[in-house]
This record gives sequence, structure tokens and C-alpha cells, in this order.
Amino acid sequence: MFQRFKSHFARQSATPQKSSEHQPEAIRDSRCYFRPQSADELLATPQRRQCLQQLWQNSALPEGLYQRFYLAPVKQLLGSVQQVPATPEGDWSGTGGFADLTLQFTTCAVRLAKGHLLPPGAAPETQAAQSVLWQAVVFWAALFYHLPLLRQLEGELDDGHFWQPGVCIPGNPFRFRFRTLENALTVPQEALLAASLLPEKAIMWLVTVPEAWHCLMLHLNGRPSSVPLIDALLQDAAGQVHSPLVKQGVLPTTVETALASEAGTMPETQSAASANEMKSSPPSTADDTRTLLSLFQSNDEVSLSITANENDNDLKISKRTDRPSENVAPAGNESS
Repeated sequence: MFQRFKSHFARQSATPQKSSEHQPEAIRDSRCYFRPQSADELLATPQRRQCLQQLWQNSALPEGLYQRFYLAPVKQLLGSVQQVPATPEGDWSGTGGFADLTLQFTTCAVRLAKGHLLPPGAAPETQAAQSVLWQAVVFWAALFYHLPLLRQLEGELDDGHFWQPGVCIPGNPFRFRFRTLENALTVPQEALLAASLLPEKAIMWLVTVPEAWHCLMLHLNGRPSSVPLIDALLQDAAGQVHSPLVKQGVLPTTVETALASEAGTMPETQSAASANEMKSSPPSTADDTRTLLSLFQSNDEVSLSITANENDNDLKISKRTDRPSENVAPAGNESS
């Protein structure tokens, strides 16, 4: 039985490589086992580095918090999925397809969300106090969006032990295959995987706004969001990157319709593709930033105190213009 199980993995080498970045053959040995790579190695392709740069440019978080709340979960997820594809065929079926899909989708969703004031329909003072948190909710919902695709995969280490992609970083060379119908996982694992990716301090931040916590929990359980605009943004992003989870029949004006239902008025005409170009004047996020930083001031080892007394506008200007572009998403500065 075990030999028959192992024999299925040999077919993985025949899978065409359709991902946007072809991986060097050196990462596989003659038996078609992949060499485990670090998160920094996995993020070293030009397209993935570009995604990280765009995430940083569209984030309202100070650098230390960006490292912990955005970059660290991305690195952890990529390390736990390594080179697995997202689908058995199609655009994301190549080596590393799941990582490429997740990064491009998350980047697109965050960029689209930046063109909207969140939570929609709330008073300006509420948006000022919660805007940064709701933008982070969009990021986490997008990062976790494709976790259900990992249910169709199973892996094996070269020492014969089982490896489930997405659960942990493999400690040995590995190979993988798509599950057969009779061997398919019927129990959702997405909530468990997402919980392992959410930093503890991020959870503490989320529960300060119960509506944001509830919204993200609905996403993790595959239920409609309590904020329809976020569902619409994710679906628009899914359409733009040709996600296998895009819902058929979604109209191009989904975001505008959702925004109108939340605010009770029709929004300005704006296509999803140009959401990042919206020229509205967002409320100051100083209150939100101070609330977030207060969670860390007592026992956080990351050097966040340098931003605690800075004016929010000064922080944003410094973030966007003063630092060179190659430092926007430093791959080797991961916080624990």
C-alpha cells in the first residue's frame, strides 16, 4: 500500500510549469524531490519582490508593524507551501503556483481597498480611528483566501513521513501530488492554518474592534462578510488575477454596488482597476496608529517607540519618499 502511495508522486514531474517565474532545476533532485527553501529564497523572484514592494507602498502601517503583521505571515505561509501549485491545470498549475497566486491576489486586493474609506458608511471619526485596522483586515482576508486550495494536496518527505502543504515547513526534501477523489480532505483546515499565521498581537488589535474581528472570522469560515464591500473587493481581485475561486457572474460594478448599499448613497463612478487611483481625502489615521502602538509599548521588543511620538503625516511622508525603493520590503528583516 505504501509503495502504491509513493508511486503516485512520480507523476508530479510531468506537471507543466506554468507559473510566472520558473524555478531553477537545482531545487529538485533526480528522484523529483524538492529541496526545502527559506522564505527569503522563495521571495527572491522579481515578480514576488515586486508584490512585496507594492504591499509595502499600499500599507498604512509603520515599518516595524508591517514587518510583523504583513511580511512575517507572508513568509510563514510561503515556507509552509514551498513549490506546490494552486491547481492541477490552468494558469496556476506550475511549480510555485500557489505562492504566486496568493501574493498577486493579496497585492491586488490591498491596492483596491486603498481606494475606499473603511468601514464604509461609518462616521468620519470612526473611519479615522479604525481605517488602518480595516485595511489590515482586507490584507489578512486576502492572504487566507486561497487556503482551501491546499486541501487538494498531500506531500511526502524523503524519509517516508507524510507532509501536509500549508501546515508546516518541511524539514526534509519533499514531493507532492493532488489527492484522488476518494482521498480528498472533507474537513476544512483553513481556520486552523489562518490561526497559525495570525500574530498574537494582531489578534489583540483585532478584538479591540469587535466588528473587524467578526468580519475576518466570517471570511475564515467561508461565510459572506459582514462588510459586503470587502467581499466585493476580494472578488474583483480574484477576477483580475484569474483566480480559480472567482465566482461566476460577478458584475464589474460589484464594488460600487456594495459601497452604495453600505453608505446608502451612490458612490462616485470608479472602476475596480483604477481604485488605487482614487483621489479622495482619507481621514487622518493618527488615532488608529496611536491605538495600535499602545499595544506594544509595554513589552514589545521591536523598536516601535521611534514612531510613537511622530506625527502621522510625517510618518507617511517618510515612508513613501525618504527610503530607497530597494528597502520597501526587506526580505531578511523578519521579526519573530
